[in-house]
Amino acid sequence: MRALLAAAAATGLGLAFAFHAAANAQTAPRLTFAPIAASVGTAVTARASNLPPATRFALVWRSGAPAWRVEDGNFFGIQAPETARPLVAGTSDADGALVLHFTVPEDFGYLHDVELRSDAGAAVTHQGFTVIPRFTLSPAAGTLGTPITITVTGLGYRFYQVVWHLLYDGAQTGWLSAITTHGTARVTIPASGDIGLHTLQALEGPTAPYLNEEESPNYQPLIPTVLAGRFRVVAGAPHLPRATSAQTLPRLAGAVPSTGTGPSLAADYASGVVGSTTTLTGSGFTPQHDVVLDWETVVGNRLSGNGWETQRVPLAHAVSDAGGRFVARVKTPDDLGGPHRVIAHSSGDTQEAAVSYRIFPSATAIAPAVVAPGGTITIHVKGVGYTETGNTYTMLVDDAFFGYGCGFNSQGDVTIHVRAPGRIGWHFVDLFPTIYRGQILGPGAPPAGADVNGSYLLLPMLNVADHPGEQLPAFHLAFQVR
Repeated sequence: MRALLAAAAATGLGLAFAFHAAANAQTAPRLTFAPIAASVGTAVTARASNLPPATRFALVWRSGAPAWRVEDGNFFGIQAPETARPLVAGTSDADGALVLHFTVPEDFGYLHDVELRSDAGAAVTHQGFTVIPRFTLSPAAGTLGTPITITVTGLGYRFYQVVWHLLYDGAQTGWLSAITTHGTARVTIPASGDIGLHTLQALEGPTAPYLNEEESPNYQPLIPTVLAGRFRVVAGAPHLPRATSAQTLPRLAGAVPSTGTGPSLAADYASGVVGSTTTLTGSGFTPQHDVVLDWETVVGNRLSGNGWETQRVPLAHAVSDAGGRFVARVKTPDDLGGPHRVIAHSSGDTQEAAVSYRIFPSATAIAPAVVAPGGTITIHVKGVGYTETGNTYTMLVDDAFFGYGCGFNSQGDVTIHVRAPGRIGWHFVDLFPTIYRGQILGPGAPPAGADVNGSYLLLPMLNVADHPGEQLPAFHLAFQVR
């Protein structure tokens, strides 16, 4: 009260105004939290006062529903409409007080606005609550190659919050995000290095790890600047990856044959890797006639200046029976990953039918499996795509970012030749999808034309479940130096 009166005197405001402001400050609804910031799963007590007595209220959590924005194979960052959902409800007591308990929901991190709303839906007061990112890893120890699962909850979706960079013993491994996975990233990397303790840490930064975040204009004191854990490599037989054939994505079921009168085409599978077989079933074609099957693909690249174009190439042929039906078994072409069409038409007939088919990436084992120090090893991936989000794979060697390979100009083939490390023993190679290029748009992004010193593009995207545009696998390989 004394402060309000002093302010009124200093600014020339009347005493009536000062008393009015003081009264409002004492009677306005008030909301507090204990604690005021916490990680996902933490119990929180909310206390409200100065409420109408014996009145029902709900605590409403405001957040966002972000999604990667990908259009026609081009990457445009993030779009994030606002959301609101009730957490808990209760009735104020005779003194206008209300105590509610809730658990921090699994959601995006950083600051959230939490409203106290009446039954009529009006917000009577609100308060901020900060979701703190949390880093855990499991297991805590194992032999070389043990899959380490890292879970980070409370990742954000705004420009300076969306990316945290993972480092293994100081080497940059890749980046963590959780746009699709609602604030939680789960990634798996192999244990590597010498026997003993190893440090894994994550640092925030939209372009690279930001090492002095405390001095950043975007610094938030309640958010940790480093998330860290330790893993102990112990002696014993190495944990080697599964066969590469077991690391591909499961095939999608194809379309059911049409019962209509016109030409139609169906496939038992709607996806596959290069070389996998698919059965095509046609109906409604000219009876006892040659049927041509074409494969639609994209040819070109982004660097020559000539662009790319869609082409149709022969895939197979069949002969329809007396009812205009045929069955053809074909191999998935050695071609670009991503969506394609198989088109069927009777020879000399303008009518045709098509079915969609997607090629998923696949990898082969490292060759040779055993190599001398400094010797050449070859990593081979097929079915790499052509979109901005699908045409590139990045590579890690012993959890350190090594580089990338692009498959557009080579029609989906990425063949990498590198020299083996000098250290004797087992080494691990991991291949993760990334985003080749695009526009970093979205909430909190710098204005168009601003210098953002690069971006998180072309770095390994470790949380493959969050990859934009298309579902892509990661591959885990191993070789031995001796």
